[in-house]
Amino acid sequence: MFSIKELINKKILIYGFGKTGKSVKKYFDSNCIKYSIWDDNKKINLQNVNKNFLEKKYDFIILSPGIDIYHHKYKSFFKKNKNKIITDLDIFFSNIAKCNYVIGVTGTNGKSGFCNLLKKILNKNKINSKIIGNFGNPVLNIKNFKNQYIIVELSSYQLDYSKYLQLDVACILNISPDHLERHDTMSRYKGIKLKIFKFLKNNGKGFFLKRSFKIKKKRNIKGFLSINKKLLNDIIGKKVSISDKDIKENNLKHRNEFFFKKKNFKFINDSKSTNFNSTRFAIKKFENIFLILGGILKKGDNFFIKDLMYRIKKVYIFGNQVNSLKKSLINQNIQFYHCKSLKEVIKIFYEIDYYKNIQNQRDSTLLFSPGGASFDEFENYEKRGLKFKKYIYEFFERK
Repeated sequence: MFSIKELINKKILIYGFGKTGKSVKKYFDSNCIKYSIWDDNKKINLQNVNKNFLEKKYDFIILSPGIDIYHHKYKSFFKKNKNKIITDLDIFFSNIAKCNYVIGVTGTNGKSGFCNLLKKILNKNKINSKIIGNFGNPVLNIKNFKNQYIIVELSSYQLDYSKYLQLDVACILNISPDHLERHDTMSRYKGIKLKIFKFLKNNGKGFFLKRSFKIKKKRNIKGFLSINKKLLNDIIGKKVSISDKDIKENNLKHRNEFFFKKKNFKFINDSKSTNFNSTRFAIKKFENIFLILGGILKKGDNFFIKDLMYRIKKVYIFGNQVNSLKKSLINQNIQFYHCKSLKEVIKIFYEIDYYKNIQNQRDSTLLFSPGGASFDEFENYEKRGLKFKKYIYEFFERK
């Protein structure tokens, strides 16, 4: 741990000038901390640019979590300075976090939804709370944490680089192959996720999904089989009012989001599904599905859906980076329709399959659950989800 005063007159590099880097700069400026900045994007106009940063020695390097130091062109620089790398979360926990209770949540899938569920339950019980971490706004931009429960959504990227987190509760929802293009092996990815338990305070408690993985037994770390009222009360640290409806109706934008209905068709936006385990989870929720897959598929992902085809009526795939997906579907003898873009998928569905299938009046679902990252066509999964919804409204709300 370190205080903000300890950073005065230290040599500091802010590496990466996206949302996180800008929030760190703003925080340092307000506390009269000097720093240098570097971003690999040469188009970004920076103040305090250190063009010779590779030759300098630093006391702290504040790194944006999206930067992959293991496959970076400057990986030797990062390797040499690994023990000096910290995150905006480290700054927060060392200097700002004066709150009643801190809950850390990680997992391959479902982190945002679970954090949202905890916040909803706390608010319902008139307990103030905030969600930070991998949940939108950078933590150093958020004001007024006094007397608040803090729920921290932690990605593998943040866990990998962070050093000074302090958690009352740490929860791992699940672990399945993801981000292996960055972490290389499943063993390393699992190790990074398990790091969350190292950030527990002396009297802290840990929880993990039993069927997802095995760990050595520890007195303060317990397994759970499902998300239920007892687990939620244990995580919150006190008995509060929780209804079955709270758990069942916990929906987020872009995560199994039911946003539109036309005739006998439901339209589901699951753009947040950026790996295939998440897509399989979505498929199990519906029947008579018209499934849309696509995006940049991840190393080590298993694209097997043959066992779920009794729920699926037709498969569409879109994009130019789906060769491995096509190969997997062919090997499973699954027919699919390949389109160049997401808009083309919606156009074909509207003109052909929608009108064919409204005749039988059977309840059906158009499920957009890509199973891959969005960066082939879109900036992020949020913008991909918004674009999907926009196309649906364009075609299905025509006068």
